[in-house]
Amino acid sequence: MSNAMRKPVWWLAGAGLVLVLAWLGYRSVRQAQQTLAASVPPDAQLIIESRDLQQPTRTGPRAMSLQQLPLFNVALSRLQRLLNAVDSTQQKAFLQNKAVRYSLHPVSKNTLDFIVYVPVQTTDGAFLAQLQQPDPNRFRVLSREFDGQTIYELRDLSNRVYGSFLLRDTYLIGSPSGVLLENVARHLSQSFRSTSGITFPAAADNVASVYIRPDVLSGLVGDPKISSSLLRVFIPESLTFQFRRSASPTHWLGFASDPLGNRQTVANLFAGQTPHRIRNSSLIPQQTATFYHISLSDGPRFGQAITQLLESGGTDRLKKRLVRIRPLLPDFYQALAGDLLLCRMEANTSAAGQVLLLEARDARQLAQTLQRIAYQLAPGARRATPRPFLRHQLLPLPVDELPATLLSSLFAGFPQSWITQHGSYVLLANSEEALQTYLLALDANSVWATDRRLGPLVSQTLRPAHLTTFTRLPRSGSAFLAQWPASWQALLGPAPFANVDNVAYQATYGRANVLSTLVLGRGTQRSDTSVLNRLLLRKRIPFNASLIASPVVVGRLSDPAAQIWAQNSARQFVLLTTEKDKIVQDTTDGAIQSNVVAIDWRNNGRLQYAFMTRRSLYVADLGNKRVQLQRLGLPEGIETAYLALPKGSSRQPDLVALMAHRNGSIYALDRKQQRLIRLFTPPRPAPLLLPFQVIDQDGHLEVLGLQQTNFINRWVMQADKPVAQAAHFPANLNVPNDSLRFAGPCLWLPAQRQLAAISQSGNLYTLNEAGQVVGRKQLYRPLRGGQFRLFPDAEQTGYLILRTTDADLGVLDAGGNRLFELRNLHPDQTHVQYHRLGAGVEILAVKSGGFTTLYDRTGQRIGDRPIPSDFPVTLQFDDQAGELYIVSSIQKAVQLFSIRIQ
Repeated sequence: MSNAMRKPVWWLAGAGLVLVLAWLGYRSVRQAQQTLAASVPPDAQLIIESRDLQQPTRTGPRAMSLQQLPLFNVALSRLQRLLNAVDSTQQKAFLQNKAVRYSLHPVSKNTLDFIVYVPVQTTDGAFLAQLQQPDPNRFRVLSREFDGQTIYELRDLSNRVYGSFLLRDTYLIGSPSGVLLENVARHLSQSFRSTSGITFPAAADNVASVYIRPDVLSGLVGDPKISSSLLRVFIPESLTFQFRRSASPTHWLGFASDPLGNRQTVANLFAGQTPHRIRNSSLIPQQTATFYHISLSDGPRFGQAITQLLESGGTDRLKKRLVRIRPLLPDFYQALAGDLLLCRMEANTSAAGQVLLLEARDARQLAQTLQRIAYQLAPGARRATPRPFLRHQLLPLPVDELPATLLSSLFAGFPQSWITQHGSYVLLANSEEALQTYLLALDANSVWATDRRLGPLVSQTLRPAHLTTFTRLPRSGSAFLAQWPASWQALLGPAPFANVDNVAYQATYGRANVLSTLVLGRGTQRSDTSVLNRLLLRKRIPFNASLIASPVVVGRLSDPAAQIWAQNSARQFVLLTTEKDKIVQDTTDGAIQSNVVAIDWRNNGRLQYAFMTRRSLYVADLGNKRVQLQRLGLPEGIETAYLALPKGSSRQPDLVALMAHRNGSIYALDRKQQRLIRLFTPPRPAPLLLPFQVIDQDGHLEVLGLQQTNFINRWVMQADKPVAQAAHFPANLNVPNDSLRFAGPCLWLPAQRQLAAISQSGNLYTLNEAGQVVGRKQLYRPLRGGQFRLFPDAEQTGYLILRTTDADLGVLDAGGNRLFELRNLHPDQTHVQYHRLGAGVEILAVKSGGFTTLYDRTGQRIGDRPIPSDFPVTLQFDDQAGELYIVSSIQKAVQLFSIRIQ
């Protein structure tokens, strides 16, 4: 054959080979695109895959199933809704041992929903046929063509849509959203399509896998209290979790190993640092809502890395600060020993109490170094005098954001710092009140180490890690989701973490990867539905004589060491214990008329408790089943209904309690002089509307009081300055041509930096910091009239508005919007209390006649029956057991009730 004839043959053979290879390549691509991973549209926010999620499980009373975890339960509900037309037994057989995939996608700007992918086998023909042709007496299926795919839509006879699905050779794809299924059909019709391409490793002990896209993770992670949270910098760019059951049946663990990516600077912080567990759970108060823990083994090395990070990424102000204190930084980091632990304690106020625990090689040396750094940053500041409190010396440091300057913005939120030492730790708090609250918890041994559920969580469930972040949702759940996009909040519903109390994230940084652990579970005891919301009588302690005042509770009623004080008609002061002991201690000159406040009166390492009768102020010192009373006479004219604690770094350390006089003055109990002294005096004598408000404003003591003559006084006590009114005060609330009378106090709202007051006729006034009216709103007044009153809670952290007539009570929120109304109350025999008890529990106790009824803010009654009570009740809430305790008194008995609430 000639060369000329051979060329066409080779060309034909070559062309045929190219066609065969092209066909094989196309077939290979199409087969690859038939896999589950290639079928997921590329806009998936996250992907879940599990063989166990859709399987029915049986758990013990304390154990938590995978189906109860947030997001997992939403995904499973979408699958169950899609298969609703088929018998449950057939559903179980169809889903047996199948790795079902769930991908989350945006439907609209504020809507997310799942697409479900179920592998199909040749034996599933009968099930799929029933899904396409369900029982006609219950369901009907509509079909339509879209981009070459047949989309089926399942509806019931009332035309309610259950979801849409389409069938492929190897899997069933469905979604409650028809829009998402059209997106799937459009995606499948593309010859060469981009996909998420996520595959999960197989492991025998993995029950579920979750992949979260980087931009989604960045939007979900962060602390709502920090505007630009550094927390998202500590977490990998993307996470692929493998979920397993932990050693504790109440918690699940998700493990992930992800590339460092652009987290190299964070990894440098922990280079050479050996991760360890949280060492001392006896220093974490039970009221902690959130904590951050960093474990160190080489303080100087960490100091060099954190300084470089702050200098490279900090603000100009931070860089100037670091230059000023650079000579002192080596001493600070050299003194750090092992634990950096920031506790954010639950607070009803807008500013949460924060305490930073620094483990030290030498606590005294570290405290001195911190003081030198603080005064170097504020060179003109005057050195303050330490204040004794429970055998600790509390010292204010005159500089803001000291922890954030030294340890990154993860530790922000310190407008001022208070310092003290406790063992081998140095404590820094963002306010004196926060530090006192923390020390009180330690003194009462109300810490994680003594809690049978939280203690094992630290010592067993949480793992050694460089970084640990932990949130207790019952105490901070309202803030946990506040920064999440509206689409996520809508997807998860109003109570996505109803079954989860504890959320923790832990990270350990290696040279190439970040090892992550996600902990989800619960620590509180689940309430038994048989007793939920039932009022149960726990103890009844009878008396031979009638009681003359409300019993007083000292300590937590869940603690056997708690005490109850009662007074009978013989003026005997009687100590009661939770074991029903009844021990007469002393006599008083009358019934207790004020609240009871804890003060450090004797400076002996224990707290004393102060209260007032009509003629005297008593200080009670507690012992072992003993109460010793010290009596101080009251000046004529003292208002005995209210005692307040001073706040602020500029107050005199010997002032331990404040009270009002009928002429509008404020008196103080002086520990050094052992008597009452006049502290503030208004320009014009007139009674104050109680309660007056004590404010820690910019580190100095302020007292805000509204007189019956409509004058607002705002007294200020600053160090080395005479007592004076704040600028523009006293402010006159009399508006021209308007006759005003006020009921209830004027309240300063720190979050809004405004004051609020309301007249009896329902004019709600908003005032700026100078006392000038900037807003006025006339609230709705029914035909029957009624008087309005600003009604703060017992701790003055917020307020409601009450509208009262002779027999009716209307409850309104802070904006004047109606919450609920109560009718047919006993005239002149109604008393209202507003309590914010923590963990999101807010209760109004309404005593009318001889009974008290409890309500939440929506007007729902708490408890299945009213509580017998001759005097206002005392409430405490224990969120560990979900138990609300109520102490009430009838004529000759003190009674302890409880209600288990969700």
